[in-house]
Amino acid sequence: MINWEKELERIFEDPLLADVVAPRRRTTSSDRLIAGFQEILDFYETNGRLPEGSGEEKSLFHKWRGILKKESSVQRCRPFDTFGILPQGPQGVEESEVMYQREMTEDEKLEAILNDPLLADVQPGEDLGLFDVPEYMRQRLEARKEAEYVGKRSPCDDFEKYADGFKEIQQGLRTGKYRLAKFSIKHFQTGKYFIEDGILGYLAGVENDAVDKYGTRDGRTRIIYENGSESDIKFKTLTKNLSVTGYSVIDCSDMTNEELEQCFTITDKDVESGTIYVLRSKSTRPEIAVIKDLYKIGFTVTSVESRIANAKNEPTYLCGDVEIVATWKVYNVKSSTFEALIHKLFASVQLQITVDGHHPKEWFMVPFKVIEEALSAIVSGKSIEYNVGMQRIIYL
Repeated sequence: MINWEKELERIFEDPLLADVVAPRRRTTSSDRLIAGFQEILDFYETNGRLPEGSGEEKSLFHKWRGILKKESSVQRCRPFDTFGILPQGPQGVEESEVMYQREMTEDEKLEAILNDPLLADVQPGEDLGLFDVPEYMRQRLEARKEAEYVGKRSPCDDFEKYADGFKEIQQGLRTGKYRLAKFSIKHFQTGKYFIEDGILGYLAGVENDAVDKYGTRDGRTRIIYENGSESDIKFKTLTKNLSVTGYSVIDCSDMTNEELEQCFTITDKDVESGTIYVLRSKSTRPEIAVIKDLYKIGFTVTSVESRIANAKNEPTYLCGDVEIVATWKVYNVKSSTFEALIHKLFASVQLQITVDGHHPKEWFMVPFKVIEEALSAIVSGKSIEYNVGMQRIIYL
């Protein structure tokens, strides 16, 4: 009878097979993604923060931004996210339960041992035995439990105390008293408002406000939302979520009369550039007449009236009559610069239409109040972007 194990050993020991090795596994895009994420984790562990877009950190910063842009990349990296730096999903202000399988950490293994029924008879104060754990380790386990506590939203029982504040902020955002800016930790203090995923929130307070080893606040918050709910999410988790998709609500009413006068007073050094105008189409063509908030934003060095005199015969004006909605005299602004900024700002809502073989580029589907705020910001030299979902100008 043939002994197959010995026969195989004899074959594999043949000198002819000495150079035979297993083929190398090709590096995949998934491997490169995980390797890049590990570099970001190493940076975070060393510096206590995420990389920024300058200096030697620029390469890591772009890798981080690339991961956040794709939900598939976020999910692929999530099992390796030992510091919890990835966003927690669509409801970013809530801390999500971990749904994937992973190897238990040393602390979790230790906790499992402590919870073993075999140790149920071990009483406090006894001499440490084989399975007893020093007090400092128990404290560490309790700290881990607190860190892993999931902040949940629940109905706010005293919401009437905060309802008027939310109304005031919403009204102020419409009138210009308040504006939205990209989230910044310096604006995030008790009593401040913010927006996350289109929902207005209010930081009512922070309990057990402590600082971790990196100097970062990490207490339990009390967040009130305009929909009548509240959350006790950790301060660090909330700010981490807001830094990706959130906005700060900034009070613009603090500007003094002297500052306002300085902004709007024309001096001998100012050079008139021309006129910014906003037009509304009076076209009866169904595909144009049905569009809500459709405006043409342009710049001219001549009078607006002479510019639109032949509008019904020009594709630039959609071959239809137009009416002047608003005009502004501007100074120290180049027409080419202004037009480039407007086209870039409202590119996502630019009208895509062909009229007599031409493609008009200055028509945008955006509320007039937004146009007013955008023009004011551009003339003042402020950096802004347009959020289509909220139909609001965001200050960078």
